This record gives sequence, C-alpha cells and structure tokens, in this order.
Amino acid sequence: MIRNMRTLERKLVIKARRMPGSGIFLCAVLCILLQFFLTNNVVRVIAGHDVNIRFHPANIIMMFCAFYALASGVVPFHQRCRESPGLLLYVFAIPVFAVYTAYFNGLSGAAFYFDSFWGAGLLAIALEGATDRQKRLLAKILLALVLLNVLFGLFESLTQNNVFPFVANDDAEAQIQATTDFRANAFYPHPLTASLITGMAFFLLYVMQPRFLVLAPSFVLILIGLLAFGGRTALFVTVGMSGLAAFWVVMSGIIKRNLKLEVMGYILVAVVVLPIVAAIIITQTTIADRIVDTLYFDDSAEVRVFQWTVLNYLSLKNWLFGIPLQDLMALKYQIGLNSVEDIENFWLLLFLNLGAVGFVAFLFVFFTFLVHIARYAGGMYAWMLMLSALIIDSGSNSLGQKSNDLVIEVAFLIAMSGYRNYARQTVRRVAGMRLRTDGLSNARLPPKIVRGLRVLNRAN
Repeated sequence: MIRNMRTLERKLVIKARRMPGSGIFLCAVLCILLQFFLTNNVVRVIAGHDVNIRFHPANIIMMFCAFYALASGVVPFHQRCRESPGLLLYVFAIPVFAVYTAYFNGLSGAAFYFDSFWGAGLLAIALEGATDRQKRLLAKILLALVLLNVLFGLFESLTQNNVFPFVANDDAEAQIQATTDFRANAFYPHPLTASLITGMAFFLLYVMQPRFLVLAPSFVLILIGLLAFGGRTALFVTVGMSGLAAFWVVMSGIIKRNLKLEVMGYILVAVVVLPIVAAIIITQTTIADRIVDTLYFDDSAEVRVFQWTVLNYLSLKNWLFGIPLQDLMALKYQIGLNSVEDIENFWLLLFLNLGAVGFVAFLFVFFTFLVHIARYAGGMYAWMLMLSALIIDSGSNSLGQKSNDLVIEVAFLIAMSGYRNYARQTVRRVAGMRLRTDGLSNARLPPKIVRGLRVLNRAN
C-alpha cells in the first residue's frame, strides 16, 4: 500500500513538472529578474550612451506569457472571472486608457501605461496560477535580490560613486546636483525606487518568518539600505508601519492571551538594537548623509507644494480631457520649474494626462486592482505593504512616467500569498510521519511544529 502511494506520488510530481504552469512561473521569474537588472541606467552604462527603450523587454515577454496563461487554461477563464474580476477589469481597461489619452493628447503621453501599469496586471495573471511552493520560492528570490542591491548600495555610499548613475553623463546640471547630494541607487533606476522596493522587503520578512540567524542580519541590512538610498518618505513610512504592526501583534496577543515569548523577544531586540545601529551609521559613516542633511523643508519638498499651481493654467478642455505632453512641458517652465525639477506627484501627472473624465474611471479600476492583489496576498502585512507603497509612490512621479514600481510590488504581494497556509500545511505534513513527541525539544524542528505535533497527538 505504501509502495503504491509512493509510486502515485512520483507520477503526480512528474505530471506537475510537465504542467504549463511551471513554464509560466519560470518565465515570470525571468521577467522579474530583468526588471531588477535591465534598467535604463544599467543599459546606459553598458552601451555608453542613452538608449531609448520604448517598452521594457520584460513586459513584452510577460504579455505573451500572460496571454498563454489565459489561453492554456492553467486557471480556467470562468474561474478567473468569478474569483478575480478586479484583475481582469484592470488588465482589459489599462489599454483603453492608453488609447483614450492617445486620442485626446497624442501618442507621446500614452506609452508609459504599458510599463508602469499594464505589466503589473500581466504579471498577476501569470503568477496567480503558481503553486504555494513556487510563490515561496519567489519570495526567497525577491529577498535575495533586495539584499544584493542593498550591499551594492552600501558599496556606492562608502565610495561616494554610483556604478550605474541614475542621471546621464551629458546632463551637466543634473550631475552637479547628484554630486553635491549623493544618493546610492545600486541597480535601480532611481534612489526613490530603491527605497520603495527595499522597504517592501521588511513586510516580506514579517510574512516569511525565517530563523533568527537569517531574520536579524536581513533586518539590519534593509534598515541600512533605506538610509543609504536616501528616501525619507520610504524610511519613515516603513518604520511607522512596522511600529503599528508590532503594536497590533502585542495588543492582539494580550487580548487573545496567546502572546508568545519569542515574539516579545524579537520586538524588544529590534527596539534596542536597531536604533543603536542607526545611530552608529548616522554619526560614524557617510551612508545616511543625504537623509540627515535634508531633514528640513528643502527644495525637493518645496517643489512638491509649488507643483500644484500648474492647475491654475489649465483650460476647460484640459480639465476634462487632459493636456498634451508638449503643452505640459511648457506649463512646467511657466510656473518656474527648471530642467532638473519636475512635477513630483504621479496622481497629478495622471490627472493632467487623462483629465477629470478619464481620471475618475482610472481611480476606480486602479483601486479595484490594488484591493484584489492585497486580498489575494492575505493578511495584515499585505495590506500594509500595499498602503506603504501607495504612500511612498504618491511622493514621487515614478508611476506617472515609465516605472517598474507596481510590477515589483505585485511580485511581492503574490509571493506573500504562498505563506497563507504554510504553517498549517507544515504541521500536518510532519504529523503525517507519525513521529513520537518524546524528546522533541532536542529535535531540529521549529517550535511551532513541535507544539502542533503535540496538539495533534493529544487529539488522536
């Protein structure tokens, strides 16, 4: 009987490896790697000059991958319509917005919808059919990519040299500003993107719950990375959300009377150690100079307030249907912004691009998609990641131009979904081995599994 079951299990494993979903998952992982390492600044350094990449190759590959996932029936289409209406609405609506703005304002202001928004929906289509094990593998890959970029960013901060500068060498004014206000960016296209994605790794760690020997160094490295990349909003929002999460865990544990000693230990260690590490880095190194030197209402913050005066120069047609890109560039100079400064709010850019009519429809589609992805990921930390990313992106113009912020955010959220039932499945699998609980304290098993085994054995 046992031999037959093992034979059946091997056949199922072989069949699962031959399923089209495995190839789609590998294709999606390849696209995520390209999003991390094939950025404009990396291509510029390798090619020796600016290369106008109209559409990112990763999103083109993902488009064919997503269409194949829909056509092959990895997840039946009727099931997608029933379980993921927000996702399908988003995937089919984003091209409509691109056509809408191209009709009213020209093609030059429509291309960014493909990379900034549509690619995220295509990635979600491809990855929703992945198994929980594949999603957990994706989580480990994402964490490794973030830590690699953090180490690269620390090297840049210590040497005060960007290996892949986020400004072009022939842009003299931008080079002067980047030199006087140094920020690491590693492989990322901009330090603000680096800060955003590094902050996401905090919430991924909360869900993964690795062993302390992995958890502690990862937390410290991510905190140092946030200081090195110089994103003030990302740093304060991430730390604030983490504080709220810790407060919620402690209070809910006290109310439900299931607060664990190890959780309190982790929180106390973080409260004591992380401020000390941050203080040493700020006072003894140049890593956090950008954040320390700009803890006031600087030029960047002034631009974020002054940019809204552009609304005073819009005509009725612009208010309703948007403004062409050439006219927007003229208005930018008219309100006093120079060649280095830009409108630093993607909501404002989208409103100027779509007008009031299109913008209201976009808000409905966009938030429907975000709610779907956060619910799909499941849990408090997924909602915190989504809200944190939205707040951080609202302080920049990344999603109002070509950006991979939303694509990588979706990758993080779908990776989180692989841990929704992970602890319960692990306990059941180990319990199925009929292990004895005698001497389990000396066994190399996580405490959660040991307690689960004892409960199951008492029930049996």
